[in-house]
Amino acid sequence: MFLLLPFLLGIAVGVLYCAPVGPVNLEIVRRGLTVGFLAAFLVALGAVIGDSFWAAVGILGSGLLMGSLLLRVVIGFIGVLILLFLSWSAYRAGAQNTDYHLTDPPRKRTGFVLGVALSMANPFAVFFWLWLAASGAMASVGVDISHHVARVWFFIGLVAGAVIYGLILSAIVAWSRRFISPRTMRRINVGAAIGLLALAAVMTFRLLRLIRTM
Repeated sequence: MFLLLPFLLGIAVGVLYCAPVGPVNLEIVRRGLTVGFLAAFLVALGAVIGDSFWAAVGILGSGLLMGSLLLRVVIGFIGVLILLFLSWSAYRAGAQNTDYHLTDPPRKRTGFVLGVALSMANPFAVFFWLWLAASGAMASVGVDISHHVARVWFFIGLVAGAVIYGLILSAIVAWSRRFISPRTMRRINVGAAIGLLALAAVMTFRLLRLIRTM
């Protein structure tokens, strides 16, 4: 049975959740400008896997992660290492005098795995989904614990919204690539490196606060 309201709510939440600037969006923009649409969209598709996992954990109210501070710290530490590696990679790409061409094919189709790693290494995302489930927004359209069909359609809408957002962002970035000079692309890579480093610092600070509660 198709339920329209939970499905539409899932799409809206999926888009809004993906919209804020973060490591996934920075990598989508960087790869879309330097390589093209496919490289950017693969990152977005990979991120959907991790986002869907955290959404399922949060919506179902799993006690595994909430009850294991050590596990959350370990996963968060892995996320910091990934962000530092991406920051260094972006800085190296910005420092190189590379001439980008629109006809260049994706050089390494590792974006999907990278998208999965970035989204999975963000255990703080589960708090968002736990808050959403507890806020009453889902229950107002019939997505509650007792309505399994509605929860399924909400989850399907959530995945669809995340995919739609990634598709649109990747297309816009790839299309705008033709208007950006190689010099501007190098500056974007350096800017992305700084942004990723800042995100790594923020995540480290949050991890230290989490460790204090152990």
